[in-house]
This record gives sequence, structure tokens and C-alpha cells, in this order.
Amino acid sequence: MYKLYYMPMCSRSRAARLILKESEIQFESINEPIWKRRIEFLKINPEGELPVIIKDKKIKIIGYFSLAYYLNDKKVGKNLIGKDILIRLEVRRICRWLDNKFFNEVTTNIVEERVFKNLRGLGQPSSEFLKAGRLNLKNHESYFEWILKDRTFIAGEDFTLADISYASYLSCLDYLGEISWSKIPLTKNWYAKIKSRPS
Repeated sequence: MYKLYYMPMCSRSRAARLILKESEIQFESINEPIWKRRIEFLKINPEGELPVIIKDKKIKIIGYFSLAYYLNDKKVGKNLIGKDILIRLEVRRICRWLDNKFFNEVTTNIVEERVFKNLRGLGQPSSEFLKAGRLNLKNHESYFEWILKDRTFIAGEDFTLADISYASYLSCLDYLGEISWSKIPLTKNWYAKIKSRPS
């Protein structure tokens, strides 16, 4: 049995949930407010970050990217990391872009400010941070629109971890009403395909 430590508005946690569902793996979800720095959780992951996946009380898998590679190595579920080396390179590149550049420039300035700042008792969102995040979001949206001009999915012609990652980041922003879908029609069509998947 798998256990997933996550938070609902954590994009990386959402990615881990999607990977498990795409792989048709049953799992138990545990909501982990990481700012509380619970000793029990820090014993599992001293880094104190989400998501964390535990398999059979023994195997600790830190992060959605590691989860996808672990399942692929074990030949569990669908291949989500790419069928050949060049696609895998592109999947890694896109996921790295999202987990670093997109997270720092968009998620931190919007989701962290609007959701987690209040939960942590740190006051109201900063209008400066929100403005910067929204401007950055437009730049990233334009980049992915450009990518989708020549591709069916984010990393190529097959559904991969890159799609799961981008959809997970967008879904948190969409929940907060931060996405203007009419301005990104290619992304809107792609996102509709992702949302129609059983997972």
C-alpha cells in the first residue's frame, strides 16, 4: 500500500497524485502542513518538503519526479518519462523549468502569497508579489503556447510527466482564478485533453 504525504494546493503534490492515479495505484492521502515542521514528518523527510510517497512502510520516495522514475524502473503503470532518450531529455528539461523557474517566478508570488501566507499566519498577500507573479505568469503562458504550436503534448506527441507537471501547476492557479484561458487557446485545448483523462 502506498501513502502520499501532500497538500491540496501544492502543485508538486498534485503531480504525485496524478502519477499514482495514471498508474492505477491505490494510495492513502495524508495532508501534511509542512510549515508546522512536525518531528514525525521530518523523520521521514528531513528536507521537510512535499510530496513524499511511502511504499509498504519501507520505501521512501521523495518528490513526484523520483516517483515517476521509480515506477518506470519497476515497470508499474504507463511510461510517463518518455519512450526514447531525446524525449526523456525534454521531459526533464520541462519539469526542471517548472519546478525551478515557474515555481520561483509564479507559484511563490501567487499561490504562496494567496494561500499559504495566510495559513502560516503571516498576514495579507503582498500586492507587489502578486503583480510580479501575474506578469511572470503571462511570460510563461506565452512560452508554453509557443511550444504547443508544434506539439500535441508538452514534450512531444505522447502524454508524459511534463504534461502532468504543467497541468498540476496550472490547476492551482486556475482554482484561484488566475488563468485567462481566452488568451492562451492552444493551452486551453491541451488542458481540456488533460482534464478529460480518468486520472
